[in-house]
Amino acid sequence: MRRSPRLLTFGPLGLIALCLVAPCFVGLAPPRVGGAHVGVALGCNARTPVVRQAFSAAAPAIPLVGAVLVFFGFQALNTEASDGALKELLQKYTKIQIINVTPDTDLSDVASGVTHRPVLRGKTAKDVHWYARSEKELPPVKWYIRDESVLRRVLFEGGLGLGESYMDGHWDSDDVERLVYELLRIEDQTKELGARELPLIANIILGALRGKLLELPGNTVQGAQENIGRTYDVDTIKIYEQMLDSNMQYSVGYFYQPDMTLDDAQLAKMELIGKKLALKPGMKLLEIGFGFGSLAHFLATKYDVHITAVTLSKAQMEWAKEHYGHPNIDFQYADYRDAPEGQYDRVYSVGMFEHVGRKSFATYFDKVYNCLKDDGIFLLHTLGWAKRGEWNHNAFVGKYIFPGGELPTLYLLTEEFSDQWHLEDFQSLGKCYVQTLRSWLNNLKTWEGMDEFDTRFKRMWEYYLSCCAAAFEKRRTKVWQMVWTKQLSTRLEDCNHIRLVDGKPR
Repeated sequence: MRRSPRLLTFGPLGLIALCLVAPCFVGLAPPRVGGAHVGVALGCNARTPVVRQAFSAAAPAIPLVGAVLVFFGFQALNTEASDGALKELLQKYTKIQIINVTPDTDLSDVASGVTHRPVLRGKTAKDVHWYARSEKELPPVKWYIRDESVLRRVLFEGGLGLGESYMDGHWDSDDVERLVYELLRIEDQTKELGARELPLIANIILGALRGKLLELPGNTVQGAQENIGRTYDVDTIKIYEQMLDSNMQYSVGYFYQPDMTLDDAQLAKMELIGKKLALKPGMKLLEIGFGFGSLAHFLATKYDVHITAVTLSKAQMEWAKEHYGHPNIDFQYADYRDAPEGQYDRVYSVGMFEHVGRKSFATYFDKVYNCLKDDGIFLLHTLGWAKRGEWNHNAFVGKYIFPGGELPTLYLLTEEFSDQWHLEDFQSLGKCYVQTLRSWLNNLKTWEGMDEFDTRFKRMWEYYLSCCAAAFEKRRTKVWQMVWTKQLSTRLEDCNHIRLVDGKPR
């Protein structure tokens, strides 16, 4: 085993003490840690002005504290024994078969990517969700490791290390999606690693502290503009044109029955939203975050409604105006906080709330409230997160795909700002995202006509789509459609229309 003699005297007990004491330097109590891959409950009280001032004053020290934790943890535990401990955990709880190969081994015939054929459609749910069943029925999934650093990166950095090492070409698999699903089996078992878990805990604490104590860019209009500009720019529009369905819907399709295509499912999703909104000709609607404009075009065309649609993506706005321009639609480059108030019969938002962040949830809901007429309907379609706790802002998707993003949990949607709202309907669509993401990956896998993107960038997208499909299959990540009316609404009935088919209950 290779350890520095000086660090050997520090040892695992010293690491534990460092993890317990260091947070106190920034005004925190020792952290309570559950599944280390999932999140960290910080156990701190930020309600008093004194503590909030302490948080603000200590903010510059946060990166230093995190760096110290990660550095010493990595050095003290950077041994082959750590690899062996993780291998034992994988062997005990998963169906992963680790195969060590040389860096130049040709895996083009067996690895994921252009050769992988995900299940896109099926006659039954078992056909589509084939590996989410009894572990005993499944063959092993192969993990081809080209570089010896992979296991330690996974152990110390979690999903970020797994994703970045895939981008670097340090590992492959015959099914990346299922490999990630198998790895998620151990997320609540990492306590068996003992002190070897501490560097990963430190990484997660650092990511949570950034969101807890620092003013993240997404909390300001300028920061939100920068984040959205990085997510959707002119150079990457061609990726979405190849990856998405014919309507350019960058959100989940509604696969409500067997053997549906992606186009079928996306059309069904737009139909579902139109039905829930109970639209009538001449109504005025506000869409917050209109994507590529197809949902607004669908609703304006089918229901003869007038829509003001706002976005912070200049690239998407130009694309929408060119492809989905309509006399009843006003596409605007504007933040939702700047939308005119008090004039809309309906407000809806699909796939935008994930960019708001918990610090701005109250601002968002209050703004919608002020924009909506008293008898109006508000529909929110958003991703969700399975477990409560602080959000890790050091995760893979936040770093590479949705900078500044944060998925809400249900308890965050029941805070004081929700008291003025009446929840009419709640629907979960998470499992539908498995087929949606597989379809996107299948559309994108050849990267035809996109030679300007290098291999590392392409592998980033392949990993993103595959790991997200696994997370939805595991129900670790959610999709929710929620319909609200105002608590003081002048409406005389509940939104019974949502549950009616041909005028009868379904």
